Amino acid sequence: MGRRKRELTAAEKVARKKRKEEYQTVFINGKMKRVRRDPTVEGLSVEAFVRANADPILLHQEGLWESLEPEEGPAPPARGCTALTPEGRERVAFITTEDGDDLIVAYAVDLDEPGEIASLILQRTPKYEGFLPPEERGVEVSHELHPGREDELLLRIVVDGSEVAIETTVRGYRLDLSRVDRTDIEAATEVLRRMRRYGGFELDLH
Repeated sequence: MGRRKRELTAAEKVARKKRKEEYQTVFINGKMKRVRRDPTVEGLSVEAFVRANADPILLHQEGLWESLEPEEGPAPPARGCTALTPEGRERVAFITTEDGDDLIVAYAVDLDEPGEIASLILQRTPKYEGFLPPEERGVEVSHELHPGREDELLLRIVVDGSEVAIETTVRGYRLDLSRVDRTDIEAATEVLRRMRRYGGFELDLH
């Protein structure tokens, strides 16, 4: 006579339900494995939830700059103009940087609408440049208010205290960093120095 299966207690049922919610069974190399499920928020992955609900400033601070780029298709309505100083420089609210495989300096430029920003991003990935033709190597530049150019490369950047002048293969930008924390400016300068080690543009620091 077969062994009778024991009835689970209420606590054991709760524990089993919790395990099912936290783990899932998958096939890896032909074998069944139990792996922890990715965390979700309201049925979405954490990253998808952040992308769907975060405001532009949070996306910028979290480094999710691709989510700030306009989607393909009809051009979105204009977001307005950047906030300019009397000298015609774009005011920067803050700077974020990355110093890994991707070298990134991202300026959050104030717009005329309070609380709104646009991203001006300098990005270089040295480990992959060897696979590119020489004319495509260097620091890629993109401004959220001037989309549509994937071939915009940095030619020269001048950092003079709280003033920055950027010259690219397409246009020029003039920035005012007077509202940016000095520590963030120094971190951005260090990443620019690393970018410069690989050549392709001029870096003037005053």
